[in-house]
Amino acid sequence: MKNKGLEPNIDLLKKIYRFFYEAIEHIDVECQKKCSSCCTCNVTMTSLEAGFLINSLTPQEKKKLNTRLEQHSPKKRYIPKMTTNMFARLCRQGNEIPDEENDPAWGQCPMLVDKLCSIYDARPFGCRALLSQVHCRGKGYAQIPPFVLTINTLFLQTIEHLDQKGFTGNLSDMLALFLSDSAFAGFTDRFRIADDARFILNEKISILMVPPEHLEKVRPLLEKLSCLL
Repeated sequence: MKNKGLEPNIDLLKKIYRFFYEAIEHIDVECQKKCSSCCTCNVTMTSLEAGFLINSLTPQEKKKLNTRLEQHSPKKRYIPKMTTNMFARLCRQGNEIPDEENDPAWGQCPMLVDKLCSIYDARPFGCRALLSQVHCRGKGYAQIPPFVLTINTLFLQTIEHLDQKGFTGNLSDMLALFLSDSAFAGFTDRFRIADDARFILNEKISILMVPPEHLEKVRPLLEKLSCLL
């Protein structure tokens, strides 16, 4: 059953994704089909993005997704202790930043099938933002222009703000939750989710992490995004 309560924000999320591709359309990248070096088990997503993804699947596709999670979900994976907007707030307040453990060697994303993303059209922004100007496999790292990093952060903050009554977690944990019988009840009950160490509550934007040297360049994009919130 579709969760119609999600639909207004899902429509806004689709617009945000479209704005992102418009913002980076002139950026030259080396990313190609079956280039999955960045597709690790450590990607996170918001509850809004999880709802969008699950809503886009047929019952049969949900069964296949559930099977993949049961068979390939990594035991060791990145569990976030803070969201992007929480990080921005802590920095602004001068508070201590929680230590987080994140290692790409823990394994690939369970959504990969023959080096292709099985949820590509509905993948979260964390995946869409992984762009590189060099071949990651050959170089051993991704090379992302500083301005693109600024754009990525701005969109991460915006998506979280749109989902400020929701929560964030590892992709595997989020999809497993949303495929469970009580998934959509969990989406609306953020206080119950707060007791689960796998998830972190989202926050609204308190300060934008835009470097002064990029402010004028991103101002038109800021204006477009602000109209959605």
